[in-house]
Amino acid sequence: MNELVEKYQHAIKYLFIPYLVLLFLLFYPLEYYVQSPGGLSEVEKLVNIEYQEEKETKGSISTTFVMGIPSPTIFQFLVGYFNPYSDLSVLPASYQQYTPTEVTRISNLDKVISLHNAVIVAYQARMQDDPAIILSSEVKTVVFGKSSTLSHYDEIAFGDEFVSLLGDNDTLVKSISEIGGATTNGNEYAFTFRNKAGELYTVNLLKNLDTGLFGITFRTYEEVDPALSYPIFTINDSNIGGPSGGLLQTLAIYDMLTETDITHGKKIAGTGTINQDGSVGYIGGVKQKIITAYENNVDVFFIPYLDDVSYDNYLEAVNVCKAYNIPYEDWLIPIETFQNALDYLNLMGGAE
Repeated sequence: MNELVEKYQHAIKYLFIPYLVLLFLLFYPLEYYVQSPGGLSEVEKLVNIEYQEEKETKGSISTTFVMGIPSPTIFQFLVGYFNPYSDLSVLPASYQQYTPTEVTRISNLDKVISLHNAVIVAYQARMQDDPAIILSSEVKTVVFGKSSTLSHYDEIAFGDEFVSLLGDNDTLVKSISEIGGATTNGNEYAFTFRNKAGELYTVNLLKNLDTGLFGITFRTYEEVDPALSYPIFTINDSNIGGPSGGLLQTLAIYDMLTETDITHGKKIAGTGTINQDGSVGYIGGVKQKIITAYENNVDVFFIPYLDDVSYDNYLEAVNVCKAYNIPYEDWLIPIETFQNALDYLNLMGGAE
């Protein structure tokens, strides 16, 4: 056996080195983010509303998503580098400490918050003309970020709800705005959270000696109670995350609540976050979303136009269209609010 190994050791060595290189290329992660064109996702597959069930919608309303790879391997980085439709960027410092699984969880939490904003805006818009619609919601504060210095890191999950804190002099604090003022005398405090199963748990969190902070970030939003709202809605599981579909989700939910087909038989898509006041916010991946929409034969594409600056989504999209010879007149529609998009669709229907 030893003679056999000695005879072929040079061959084995030469085969083993390429194998190690291949493993390195396929598995070593880089602190970059790769974005490539993705696809369309019809909102009605994500949100179900039992209302206007006899109505026939001839068109469609879809969000536009990109294929994003946080911390890509060297091989994935090279594929993105040589793809003219992909963009590479350094992974934000706030994300570098997270695993790809944790980044996905944060993205999904962003999507859930966006969907609740979309429901609120759409329901409130329809309530003006339909008194049967009822909206009930409550403010929630959830875990949105965790520092590597956070004590009990693995016990606290993204999306867990902050319930209370036992502060100085046994003061019960229920608002995150009061945490700083109620935690000045000590370094360890009891935080109570509620997990996704509705179970309460308490952990003692330590302040970081260098920063004086607990190492946890919260986000407050308004969550709709489907049991107390009408019509009933359900949110289906989806592997597409992020808040950038908010505007189109709002339009689709509004369409589900009204007797009129606001698509007018057209294939509607776009991008933009949605705020509770109906205003629209900027998004990333403009180039990839424009290319995705064009290749999928979208009739109308909505995109935020909020300022005459170089990073404005609409102005960036116009430059993308020019660079890739995509006709954008009467196709790329700049908007600032949900109402802008709705007004455009209503005018489009009146012009038929």
